[in-house]
Amino acid sequence: MTPEVDEPIEVVSFDPAWPRLFDEEAKRLRVGLTDQINCIEHFGSTSVVGMAGKPVVDLLFGVDDMAQAHRVAEKVAELGYENLGEVLFPGRVYLRRRGPPNFNVVVVVQNGVLWNYFVLVRDYLRANPDEVEAYSKAKWETVESGAAMFLSYSYKKAPFLKELAERAKHWKLAGMNKVR
Repeated sequence: MTPEVDEPIEVVSFDPAWPRLFDEEAKRLRVGLTDQINCIEHFGSTSVVGMAGKPVVDLLFGVDDMAQAHRVAEKVAELGYENLGEVLFPGRVYLRRRGPPNFNVVVVVQNGVLWNYFVLVRDYLRANPDEVEAYSKAKWETVESGAAMFLSYSYKKAPFLKELAERAKHWKLAGMNKVR
């Protein structure tokens, strides 16, 4: 596997500062990248009110193609991020900056498979508080079971996340995808 991506993690309760931190960092990163990215979205646990998660604000950059994704990643690295490339998932360039505050940037093709997955799961969680509670519980249980590193944590909660994504797909297909 790729050991350089692995790092100790913690799960914390939702922090109301996370949306503000996203806005500030998105604004900072957008400077100089305006003509290279289509948009920036807040995704992951920190984008869902009430969701427990790692205290790492996730930014999703949408671009036209993977060549552009790699060019954008080079620019983001110049702004203090560690560029880990297409680690773990082909078609996703992953960068991180550890603080605090902590940030991840994920660069993918906008409206591609990964983009649609990340946005769908976020929107589904935003619209379904029961799922937020269940996913938060699964995260706490994963950490309590001893998964204290990024990779072991991610792999251990993957089955729950896969089922959640399936429910999100059915929700969207049923036309219930209205975010509250």
